[in-house]
Amino acid sequence: MSAVPPGEESPREWSFESSLIRPYSLTGGRTRPSRSDFSMTSQVVAVPSGSPPEVDPELELILSLCARPLSVAEVASRTGFPLGVTRILLADLLDQGYVMVHTSDWERNRPDAATLRAVLDRIREL
Repeated sequence: MSAVPPGEESPREWSFESSLIRPYSLTGGRTRPSRSDFSMTSQVVAVPSGSPPEVDPELELILSLCARPLSVAEVASRTGFPLGVTRILLADLLDQGYVMVHTSDWERNRPDAATLRAVLDRIREL
């Protein structure tokens, strides 16, 4: 499986499936992103810069894909990285200022888990 999106050329051909790199080595052993302010449907776009940043090949691949806005889930799908790994790498890019993340107002204002549990409990009581 090629990690290059259809109709686009990438400076490097790279495939997660053919790589011997384990997901925990890509994230430095981390299992959670440094940020939790974006979800699977959040739109990610690379910040335009004059010169390409010096980053690892995996991050370079993500940046090349995010030349146009993509959802977090779509980035994971196109790179072949597990979703958890993708979220950690995107959080790193966001912390370094290489990408911007846009989350809808609905996602920011959705009810918390306790409210949803309370609603389910009340429905079950019916």
